[in-house]
Amino acid sequence: MAAEDLRPTVLAVDDTPENLDVVKGILSDDYHIKVAVNGHIALKIAQSQSPDLILLDIMMPEIDGYEVCRQLKADPVTKDIPVIFLTAKGETADEAEGFKLGAADYILKPVNPPLLKARVKTHLALKRNMDELQAAYAVINRQKERMQEELNVGRDIQLSMVPDTFPAFPDRDEFDIHALLQPAREIGGDFYDYFFVERDKLCICVGDVSGKGVPAALFMAVTKTMIKSTAAEDHSPASIITRVNDEISQDNPSCMFITLFLGLLDVGTGEFRYTNAGHPYPYLKRADGIIETLKQVHGPVVGAMDGLAYGEDRVSLDQDDQLLIFTDGITEAMDVGDQLYGEQRVIDLFQSASTKVLNTLVNATLESVESFAGEAEQADDITILALRYDTVPRTAAGETLEIAVTNQLSEIDRVNDRFNEFAEQCGIQMPVSLKINMVFDELLANVISYAYSDEDAHSIEVIVNCAENRLTISISDDGMPFNPFTREDPDITLSVEDREIGGLGIMLVKNTMDETGYQRRHNRNIVTLIKHLDS
Repeated sequence: MAAEDLRPTVLAVDDTPENLDVVKGILSDDYHIKVAVNGHIALKIAQSQSPDLILLDIMMPEIDGYEVCRQLKADPVTKDIPVIFLTAKGETADEAEGFKLGAADYILKPVNPPLLKARVKTHLALKRNMDELQAAYAVINRQKERMQEELNVGRDIQLSMVPDTFPAFPDRDEFDIHALLQPAREIGGDFYDYFFVERDKLCICVGDVSGKGVPAALFMAVTKTMIKSTAAEDHSPASIITRVNDEISQDNPSCMFITLFLGLLDVGTGEFRYTNAGHPYPYLKRADGIIETLKQVHGPVVGAMDGLAYGEDRVSLDQDDQLLIFTDGITEAMDVGDQLYGEQRVIDLFQSASTKVLNTLVNATLESVESFAGEAEQADDITILALRYDTVPRTAAGETLEIAVTNQLSEIDRVNDRFNEFAEQCGIQMPVSLKINMVFDELLANVISYAYSDEDAHSIEVIVNCAENRLTISISDDGMPFNPFTREDPDITLSVEDREIGGLGIMLVKNTMDETGYQRRHNRNIVTLIKHLDS
């Protein structure tokens, strides 16, 4: 039995078969391509097979692309399928008409392959995020229909939206995490979450929505989903909260708000970046038992006002450091005499806890609060999240990245992606990373395009080392002997017509790097590049 094709489906609509062949050639490796040569066929395929995205020509006989888009957006079955116009009609009025009809994007012919790939990838990712939000809303709506009592509905929503399987990441030994949410009788809107946004970057958040009952639970669900969706593409705590705040504040008729603490932990280096939006201060317990209070507040509660720019801070975690984050259901718990549990009791409990087992710490905290409250009713949700860092942090100095790629132009993107991850780990600034990307583009494209006289597969090795504020790059290949740096730089004062063709790319490389070198060793070309990071 043939394996099921799980690739996203793209429907290409064009009355010119040659144009369809171009689209298939660009996208067929990554997507399942369906084609239609006119609008009638396109509408039938869209209604019966629900493609993930539609590439739509405008100028077609019988019904043009505008009318096809109008009918797609009017049909409940097809209205949410993103449509990208792929056309030679490039006037501003044409683009405006397309967007007015509900198109997601507009690409001019002749098609630029990298641009088409990037736009398709982006809009499919946006659709996936929208589907996740719609799925979350659907779950909430189904629960509301099934349940009679608002209290039970709110409780189900709240508890279903937080992860509760521990150990949370059994295949990761760099850290441990444990959390607990105990709703009050009158449901509030507490939540917590943790998830990886990259291989070594863990996002954690704890929030507390104002209000009670189903409205608070619904607001929590939307906020939590929005945080996760935003963090998938934005790895700055400050930027994530800024964007979420703007979205929530602009459509918030109930005037609810959230206290929120959000952090990103690099599990390799121990760097923890965080933003506090009106949330109770977390506590950091060092391995030697010293308690630090993360007292920084980077902005007000989320949802009260749009247009705010939140800040962030960072702290370095060492092996066996523990972080305790909680909501005010802990500190504002009252006993029968209306005395508050308070922050000092949290600190004292954390200080005295000798265990490294986080579920023991979390449960002991809850038990302490319940014992203090006695017969007093729990008035607010209680949420506790504890994290222990188990890794000896690696430093940015002395880090090495090794990549082996084949002589295919598509491999250049993989090198740049891997390097950008490495650069972020080493604390290399974005402008420097972008310049190094251009260096890789030029040198690897030259090797892949000109170094080999046959059609065989060849291995190109890239080694990057970051140490002592210096970035060293080695690129080696088994192609024909060639030193790219012997050619004189082109005279850029001359006109294009008078200037000798070529050489600008290598000149860019030499101007970007502080040192360049070439050797021919063991039948391989070896290019060495050095960039001083403090220059």
